[in-house]
Amino acid sequence: MSAEHHAVVVIGGGPAGSAAARTLAAKGVDVCVIDKASFPRAKLCGGLLTLRSRKLFTQIFGDAAWEPAFEYEAHGIRLFHQDRCLSEVDNHSALYFTCRRRFDHYLLGLARQQGAMVHEGDGLASVDLAGKVCHLQSGRQMAYDHLIGADGVNSMVARTLFGAAYERSKIAFALEMDVSRGHLPREVTRPEIYFGVVKWGYGWVFPKQDTVTVGVGGIQARNPNMKQAFEAFLTQVFGTMPPGKMKGHHIPFGDYKRRPGAAGVLLAGDAAGLVEPITGEGIAFAMQSGYFAGLAVLEAMRSPHAGVSALAAYQRHSTEITRALDHAKRLRYLIFPSPSERLLVKMLPRSATLTRKHLDLMADEIGYGDYARYIGTRAIKGLVSGRFF
Repeated sequence: MSAEHHAVVVIGGGPAGSAAARTLAAKGVDVCVIDKASFPRAKLCGGLLTLRSRKLFTQIFGDAAWEPAFEYEAHGIRLFHQDRCLSEVDNHSALYFTCRRRFDHYLLGLARQQGAMVHEGDGLASVDLAGKVCHLQSGRQMAYDHLIGADGVNSMVARTLFGAAYERSKIAFALEMDVSRGHLPREVTRPEIYFGVVKWGYGWVFPKQDTVTVGVGGIQARNPNMKQAFEAFLTQVFGTMPPGKMKGHHIPFGDYKRRPGAAGVLLAGDAAGLVEPITGEGIAFAMQSGYFAGLAVLEAMRSPHAGVSALAAYQRHSTEITRALDHAKRLRYLIFPSPSERLLVKMLPRSATLTRKHLDLMADEIGYGDYARYIGTRAIKGLVSGRFF
């Protein structure tokens, strides 16, 4: 069977893949998105969209309407330690919550409208890196000049490049359940974050239009009894075990790939490990990395100098993301170890300033460096003086 050829093949039709495809198609590049699912499709995810996400959506998808992308809007947050509320803020910048079935279908549609070809319901079976050919499960073959792997945390493209999609000792695992609001014993109008329910991680209750998404996530190696912890958390939130299907998936936890690809092959989104461990933000970085991958391929294709590397261009663009993740990785040690968690429990109730700074970070109003310096300074002063604010 002869291979069908495209200048760029994108594996994965999620936010990273759609952003890459839209960016390339807008410049007239022949790009094809391949996904094993047929859209709309179910996707396990808390569905948090920050103002950073909204800004990036506008940058990448132009004048497309934002409203179809989400289903619930909140303006604050509540932070807990186990069942005790430590801090809450209302009337702050917007946080949006989406259903990934809806969101991903919308973005992929925008890429298609721009001119990207979309091949759904046919998964990647293997990649011939030397021959630059993707072999699909249907037997179809797709040849490429450049390949973008946006195929998630279990990325086959990453496995082909590196032998494994992620390092088992560093990966996180999450369990989630969507539950009808009717099972809640109280109204939930703002996202709720719970520390102290798993090790090196946290729990969450995210409001949606008719449901809430409840989950826990943390470093897998430190949480051998994650299912029992999740069941206890569900019982805490609802008063009893709610009906619903429990689903689990791996999540990157800040340990991104330092070399996100190889010659002519780039990794974006979860496939590159681009999830921020403090706020859990992944969708924004997925869109941004897909956009940067598209720009890098354009640079390589249009350079008058032979041998210009898309990977080098991608790494240069992506320093904006990796700098943020480097700060977040360091912040993990001020939040998740047991002594740090005890310190956090003392800090949060004394002032809403820390919580507001957290929301400012999610709104992209302050950078990760400023946030890290603020947290570090307050923690040191608090340890010395016994007063944190």
